[in-house]
Amino acid sequence: MNKTIKMIITVLPVFLVPLILERKKFKEHPDVQKLAESSKTAAVKTGHAAVHVKEGVVDRTHKVKSHVKAKKAKHDYKKAVKQAEAAERAMRPENVHARGEELAKENSKDIQKLDKKLQKVMDKRHKAEEKAQAHRQKQMKKDLQRMQKYSKQVGFEPTTVEPEVEAHGDKIAKKNKKKVGKLDKKLQKNIQKRHQAEEKVREKRQKALKKQLKQTQKEDKKKQQTQSNLHSTQQPQRIKTLSERHQANETTYRSDHVHNQTPDL
Repeated sequence: MNKTIKMIITVLPVFLVPLILERKKFKEHPDVQKLAESSKTAAVKTGHAAVHVKEGVVDRTHKVKSHVKAKKAKHDYKKAVKQAEAAERAMRPENVHARGEELAKENSKDIQKLDKKLQKVMDKRHKAEEKAQAHRQKQMKKDLQRMQKYSKQVGFEPTTVEPEVEAHGDKIAKKNKKKVGKLDKKLQKNIQKRHQAEEKVREKRQKALKKQLKQTQKEDKKKQQTQSNLHSTQQPQRIKTLSERHQANETTYRSDHVHNQTPDL
């Protein structure tokens, strides 16, 4: 082991020393030095150019950002001014009155629409009831016709009926007719009563809606009166302009100057 270490120590300088000397000579060569200097100058120039480009880009982006911010602020200011003007216009007495009339018209239209819908529903139900009654009468007629046909098929003839039985049958038929007529009248009365009740409910609803409309109109009128009174009593605040402020500053300066120039008594 020691022999190998000694051999390495003795052999390594033989290879390393010439390599180091060659490297040193290569660095000291004028062409290599020129290339190194040119690469250094190129690196410095590229660094300066990159810094210049970066500064230009940053400057342009800053200008663009400031321009965009100014535009946005201007747009927001115009929007706020328009909204304030629209709110002021809407709070004027004539506009408030017109808005109240528009709301009253809209409410009246809604009431008319609801009334029409209710009337349509009532008419549909009345028609359905009339159809059901007509169908019932037709069914009764068909049943009578079937009974007559069946009696003929069986051999029952009205001519062969005894007069007492016929008289009794006539009485029963009359009673049945009277009962049917009474039931029909009751049904008709019930239908009329229900129709009248529905009409009363509809009229009550219309009256309640009209009362609500009147109350809302009165409240709108009161609000308009209070707003008009406030508008008439309030005085617009006077904003000083730059010229007025400048004049005020001049007057204060002159008064101070005159006060300083007055002799002491």
